[in-house]
Amino acid sequence: MNSGERLAALDRIEAALTDPAVQHQIEMVLSRRAAERYRVAAPDGAVEFTRRPKDLRWHFEVTDTTGRNPLGDQATDRFLGLESELANLYPTREQNAYPYAYEQVSQLFDSPVAPDLAVVHTASHHFHGNIGEHGSLGVVQARGPFIAAGAGIEQQGIIPRHARMVDMAPTFLAVLGAEPREGTGPTGESRDDALLSRQDGDVLVDLLDGSRAQHVLVFLLDGVNANVLYDAIENGDAPAIAALAKRGTTYREGVLASLPTATLANHTTAFTGVHPGSTGIVHNAWLDRQTGATPDLLLPDQLFTTMQHLRDDVETVHEAVHRCFTGAHTAVCFEFVDRGADFSSFALVREHVQAYFPSHDEELPNASREFVESCSGYHWMSRVDTTSVIHACEQWDPASGHPLPKFCWVSLSLTDEASHTGGPHSDMALASIRDSDARVGAVLEAVELAGALEDTAVFLFADHGMELNDPDNNGGYGAALEESGVPLRDIAEGFIYLQ
Repeated sequence: MNSGERLAALDRIEAALTDPAVQHQIEMVLSRRAAERYRVAAPDGAVEFTRRPKDLRWHFEVTDTTGRNPLGDQATDRFLGLESELANLYPTREQNAYPYAYEQVSQLFDSPVAPDLAVVHTASHHFHGNIGEHGSLGVVQARGPFIAAGAGIEQQGIIPRHARMVDMAPTFLAVLGAEPREGTGPTGESRDDALLSRQDGDVLVDLLDGSRAQHVLVFLLDGVNANVLYDAIENGDAPAIAALAKRGTTYREGVLASLPTATLANHTTAFTGVHPGSTGIVHNAWLDRQTGATPDLLLPDQLFTTMQHLRDDVETVHEAVHRCFTGAHTAVCFEFVDRGADFSSFALVREHVQAYFPSHDEELPNASREFVESCSGYHWMSRVDTTSVIHACEQWDPASGHPLPKFCWVSLSLTDEASHTGGPHSDMALASIRDSDARVGAVLEAVELAGALEDTAVFLFADHGMELNDPDNNGGYGAALEESGVPLRDIAEGFIYLQ
């Protein structure tokens, strides 16, 4: 179809999805209308904006507003603290905040496999069968916790700051003492302060004390709600993480995920310093218009080969560490983003090497038996996380035959499973935090036994947040799409592609 036909089709879909009939399910719809021109519409208003490069950064200008600007509130400090979150469950579009919304919308459409139109679900929409959800622009779903401590890290306690997911990779490299080089910045222009070949994010300079760490250890607690984790720390339910936080810095506003606030997109962003729209991994699933393929990277037959989709001109932390530090060893434990790693749990699967999975409850240390026995997902993810910890501890064993890791990433997925299933504020979610805390403690003990703890910078964060939804708000928008009369495909419950 030509550009005029495309715009007409987008208008028809937008009208259908902003109809009052689906206002409780759909927060807003996003589209790119022309090069560097974007439109976001909600039932009560719409905004159009453009972006242009200036001083190596994107700058945004609102060109038209009708009614309420759906992206007008971009506060990063909304709903801080568990009390505030619980007092504002299911925030409406008028109550919610959308941090860095113009940047997030525009970067999404940089991907050649981006949808023609993207749906942002309301906070209350129960659309995926889970009581806890993420993926949207809303601040609770975007915000993960962020804690850093150890070598090279300032001890500032809890401070009213936030990071962006794109800031993670450059900060890891900076604390190790990697030297800046010329690279590609967010606008596609050259930047001379890059630590990676392509770098959208920036070093968290105020977090660092100017000294160098010899090692970086990262714990990713997938999908844990920031307010819930911080509350657990305060109440004594996460003593190992509390001890870590006490000797370092906690960002009260957490780390803000890129859009979509989903797993694969933000794991990749954290490892590369690049927004999802430019990594090649724009979501968990998408449509490749050229081939007609629909990769779904959470399927068992695809998740272990996620890296085949990562762009060649995007560099992982593993690759950057090897470029900067001769002879360095990097390790990644049960994590998708493993290109360039010397050790990878996923590589063991790809290479048909038998990985150790505890199979019986009695083989699962630090596992809450109530939920291991009552929930198959909790049991499975406890097995996965136990294996991740086993692999991590092996990597920090001086007798392993390789240098101690310069960079080591440990993914723990139980918190995401429990928060999806039970909801972020549930007993199950709290149990998953307790279990994960014990696993964090086990790895830190291995690092200490190796004599490396004082020389190690430790980061703990989540790839996205998690928000409680309303099971009674379970309506769909399929009928609205049909009524638009436009041939289309809906991938990943919100990526709309014209046919």
